[in-house]
Amino acid sequence: MDTALLFQSSHLVPGNVDKSKMFLGMDHSKVYVEHRPRYTDELFKTIADYCKETNPDLNLAVDVGCGPGTSTIGLAKYFQKVIGIDISETQIACAPKDIPNCEFKVGYSDKLPFIEAGTVDLLLLRVILSLVATERFRPNLVRARASKLGPECYSLTPTLAEADRVLKPGGTIAIFGYDFPCCDIPEVEACLQSIWTRIFSFAPKEAAPALERFRGLELPYPGLIRNDEMKLQMNYTVERNIEFLRSTRSARAYMEAHPTQDFLGDVAEELRQALHTSGAGDIYSVTFNLYLLMVHKPMN
Repeated sequence: MDTALLFQSSHLVPGNVDKSKMFLGMDHSKVYVEHRPRYTDELFKTIADYCKETNPDLNLAVDVGCGPGTSTIGLAKYFQKVIGIDISETQIACAPKDIPNCEFKVGYSDKLPFIEAGTVDLLLLRVILSLVATERFRPNLVRARASKLGPECYSLTPTLAEADRVLKPGGTIAIFGYDFPCCDIPEVEACLQSIWTRIFSFAPKEAAPALERFRGLELPYPGLIRNDEMKLQMNYTVERNIEFLRSTRSARAYMEAHPTQDFLGDVAEELRQALHTSGAGDIYSVTFNLYLLMVHKPMN
């Protein structure tokens, strides 16, 4: 998906979407669990290897914006304990209960009172910087004086200030997400572009930075690294594509605003026509391009 195309229209995204109401319905959370992409071990190993550079024991990871725990369980292979946190009670209710070193809690990214200061090896943010409730988010970090953090430092967003509190010296902040899916069948790709352009303006406006993979984001520590090379590839049918759309907030908001339209039915027909025109079969491959940002908290 050409995210640059959508980013050009980011001014159209409304500011009145209540992020705290996202994924509260159990039906939405169940669709999310079943039809969102499953991350490959390459992502979690890349993060764990980076964390080991400064904290090789990997005692504790905190997965903020964990949803139903798809990334939390991926981290469990590498960390002694992982705590998954999400603002949605229904997402947490859908998280697995049978992984001994995983714990799930409802909470906000900027308020983690159940985590002791200086105990966390990894704070993983799943695009949470763009989706925390509006009153809890300031999009830009400004260089400022703050006596308790030194003569000159960054004035942190509440989320990053809490990250600084809970992280060990040498602890890691990691942020990752994925672009809209793309397809190497031209007719299907054109259809996907049309669909996402149609519903994009129904996303929260805070989602716009994610379309640029947070390239303008400043973090409070030096040495930020990026990895834009990892990909998730999945085999889709029209039905599976429709269920993925159903799991997104943008599509649901679009349908709420157009109750007389059969949006998903129309999309399914468009996809079937694209597949027929292309001569492809019923199963087609889609790719989600990942992005990953990582930085270590200084050791002193």
